[in-house]
Amino acid sequence: MSNRHVPVNLFGDNGMRANLPINLINVADTQEIPNSQEIFVYRDSGASIIIDILQKVDIEDPEAAAKFHLDAIAEDNDSMEHNSIIIQRPITNELSPILLDGGQVLQKAGSIHHLRTLFSLFRVKGKNHDVVVSFNIPIGTGQGRGRNGAVTVEQEQLIVSDFFKAVDSLRVVDYNLFAV
Repeated sequence: MSNRHVPVNLFGDNGMRANLPINLINVADTQEIPNSQEIFVYRDSGASIIIDILQKVDIEDPEAAAKFHLDAIAEDNDSMEHNSIIIQRPITNELSPILLDGGQVLQKAGSIHHLRTLFSLFRVKGKNHDVVVSFNIPIGTGQGRGRNGAVTVEQEQLIVSDFFKAVDSLRVVDYNLFAV
């Protein structure tokens, strides 16, 4: 584990665990969020990490299920357009996540914003749940990189590395988390 990452308990002390960047802000410390969601934001940009426990979608093909979830996120964001590609890389996580790299074009406060979403779907075997991890990276906010919450190229590279570290390290500690 690098010195930029620490093990973080998710969904209580014994639900799940993943290695996340140090110095993230846990949104649950400042506002109420659903029990089925963890949200973290980077201190130095508008980038965020959202981990959701969702009802399993009734789509057998894992890649199609991942695209379904990512399309739903884009729809929730009122995205003007969105796209995604499957990330092909060796998987070191026993949960065998499906990885996508997505892009969205959004209109906010009268300007066009570009959002990159690194996305992973974990199908929880034997349970009726999907776990979704998304790293949302504002690439452009109408004022250029590094302005108004948008990341610089260097920040983007670190966040991409953070995503793979989190996905590779994500573990279910207690499957009773999915009892319902």
